[in-house]
Amino acid sequence: MSQSTISLRHLRVFLAVVSSGSLATAAKLLHITLSAVSKSLKELEHELGVQLVIRGRKGMQLTQAGETFHKHAAQTLASFNQAMEQAQDADHTPELLRIGALPTAAGYMLAPAIAQMRERYPLVRVQVLSGVYEYLVGKLRTHDIDLIVGRLIGRDMLGVMFEALYEEDLLMVVRHDHPLAGLERLHLEDLRPYVLIASPQGTLVRTSVDNFLLSQNAGEGLQIFESLSETFSRVYVQDHNAVWFVQRGVVDLDLRLGIVRALPFSSPLLRAPVGLTTPTDRPVSRAAEHFCQLLRSWASGPR
Repeated sequence: MSQSTISLRHLRVFLAVVSSGSLATAAKLLHITLSAVSKSLKELEHELGVQLVIRGRKGMQLTQAGETFHKHAAQTLASFNQAMEQAQDADHTPELLRIGALPTAAGYMLAPAIAQMRERYPLVRVQVLSGVYEYLVGKLRTHDIDLIVGRLIGRDMLGVMFEALYEEDLLMVVRHDHPLAGLERLHLEDLRPYVLIASPQGTLVRTSVDNFLLSQNAGEGLQIFESLSETFSRVYVQDHNAVWFVQRGVVDLDLRLGIVRALPFSSPLLRAPVGLTTPTDRPVSRAAEHFCQLLRSWASGPR
């Protein structure tokens, strides 16, 4: 019998014999025959080349070699049982998916994708963290989130990569009863009496706005108020006759509820990619990959 054939069965039998004090009791505890216990014990002693127990009228007694082996055998079996328990617990522990959500995706593509994720993978716990692009990219680089969903609005791509899923319109929206609401044809000159809310200079959204206005020779004379706050912009549009340059995903719910109306302007300059930002220094988790596939399916379908 080679050393490789010493198995957990031999250890369990030996430890049961020691703890119970007899071969017969060990057989009952292990639900095997007495001969099977005796055979396993003999095989173990033969392989080790030493006698482990002394069988006498007063019961079983460990030899010095038996005492030494018992200590290590007990530790080995305990370690194995602990490994089994941890593996089983890990299999039932919900996997955590941490999503960084930019505003353009939080209210549009993210909600239906997470609903599908919860339905298909109920054991995956989902956490959503919102914030500006620089903040979320920092979290991605420090492994605090798994991915970012939304429009590409940053230029610093160190350690991350962007996968475009679809193109999103940059809209001009007004409250539902604004003087311009409902008009089928408008010119940019019609906007001059009103405050235009747009992102600050230097942002990619503002660059799109400026390029569009420049292409229409309408940059000068417009009242542009800069704001990065969605809450402020949403309230200001409702309380005043303002026009808000905003990504569709940010106001999708407002549009569906009829709170705001989109003015009839469109241009390729007012479109930008929306997608996934993932790290390049590590593979995404299994849950994150499942979620990415759901996003890709959603983006490829009708909206």
